[in-house]
Amino acid sequence: EPIARDRCKTYDRDKWLQISSSLKSAPKRFCIDRFESGVNKGEFPIVMINYREAEPICKARGARLCTESEWNFACEGPEAIPYPYGYTRDDTACVIDKTWRAYSSDLFPRDAAKSMKELDKLWQGEPAGSRPRCKSVFGVYDMTGNVDELTTSNIYESKYKSTLKGGYWGGAVRNRCRAATRSHDESFAFYQVSFRCCKGL
Repeated sequence: EPIARDRCKTYDRDKWLQISSSLKSAPKRFCIDRFESGVNKGEFPIVMINYREAEPICKARGARLCTESEWNFACEGPEAIPYPYGYTRDDTACVIDKTWRAYSSDLFPRDAAKSMKELDKLWQGEPAGSRPRCKSVFGVYDMTGNVDELTTSNIYESKYKSTLKGGYWGGAVRNRCRAATRSHDESFAFYQVSFRCCKGL
């Protein structure tokens, strides 16, 4: 049986537009970070951060964590495309499909020297904006792959405010615009977890 990334490799645009036309929509006016965690192009995104820590960082910039629906729209564009770059999964466009590396308990506590060493061992991400084709129709980079992104749940009923979007560099993980992980609470921090800020207009 094919794995999920192969089953979802290519979408028929005509069928997709027919399906997406029936999705609920609402007008949205907001700004979103062009690069993960608001860094500049060529810099590494902030990782090992949780929802509660990311919120005040955005607030200090006059922004907030993006809602899941804002994040989806920034990734999908007006056609609600499955991948930020189109209808067919491209394993070279974004930082995806890297071989998973096992982690150890050395990752915590986060402020220990052994944690930094473990993080260096696990890290397979790339600087923000490294891959020119990994951007949405709105010019937002690295929305799938590279690092997971914290958002505020507002689409499905969830026991947590925090929802992870985009997937990270690991192989066979969700790397589509709509896919999400809703199983972690607001204190969850891990080696591939980052965020992006939004601001309403």
